[in-house]
Amino acid sequence: MRYSPVALGAHLKFIEEAAVFQFMDSRYNRQEVMPEWGPERQQDLQNARVVAIGAGGVKSTLLMSLVSAGIGKLRVIEFDRVELSNLNRQLLYRTSDIGKSKALACQATLTDLNPDVEIETINEKVSRSSIKQLCDSFDFVVEGGDSPSGRNLINEYCLTTKKPFVHASAQFNYGYVFSVVPALQTACFACFFPNDHARKEHTGPVPISVLATSVAGSLGAAEVLKWYMGYHDSMLVNRRLCFSSLLLSGEFTIESQPRRLDCPICSTYYQPPANTESWLRSDTP
Repeated sequence: MRYSPVALGAHLKFIEEAAVFQFMDSRYNRQEVMPEWGPERQQDLQNARVVAIGAGGVKSTLLMSLVSAGIGKLRVIEFDRVELSNLNRQLLYRTSDIGKSKALACQATLTDLNPDVEIETINEKVSRSSIKQLCDSFDFVVEGGDSPSGRNLINEYCLTTKKPFVHASAQFNYGYVFSVVPALQTACFACFFPNDHARKEHTGPVPISVLATSVAGSLGAAEVLKWYMGYHDSMLVNRRLCFSSLLLSGEFTIESQPRRLDCPICSTYYQPPANTESWLRSDTP
């Protein structure tokens, strides 16, 4: 292989730096040797307790990423069954899983991926009467309501309990991700969608590809890892990271969304007014 002078210099620098890495055949070695990761932050991940609502396309990549990274405990709440049309983007499932409970199929895949993670799946739909029982023993929520009203239920639950959560979504070949940290009074789900948060009906199936779900899922997983590894200043709060069609343009942009003081949802929970940290400013790059 022939390198340009610049590429050759970068290649030689990598070889020089790689000499100081202690590579070994262990599950987390390749990430623990990274300066921004390390054994201490790996231990922080192993103390994590995450609950995920739903296990569809975006969640497939998101959950597999968290389990591969080595979080401590994961509960997945999913009531649906595997269909053939799921398999173009829901990477947790196989053709042999068609007709099976997603909860059971999901647990089998994730446990096989990393048996060191404590994984629990519940075949149930989250409701206003069950959400506390299902989520109270966990400290980070991966949001996955199946309708605007379902997402707002999770939003209000997290505002009430001050639990952080991530919302990642994809349609066609585009998507976005943002996080909400109620303890620091950041913009909530209803701040991002002021005209949509109370709508009850589901919009139904939409065109979607594995490209969009995988990117959105990876970005969502990064938000969870940032929280537990202490990279709070780089979390996507008061803003969302959007990506356009991965086939037509592939552009990534940041859209600012300050907390709405007149938000009918979070304004009832955020009292007194926020003592906003610098890293929570809506213009954070």
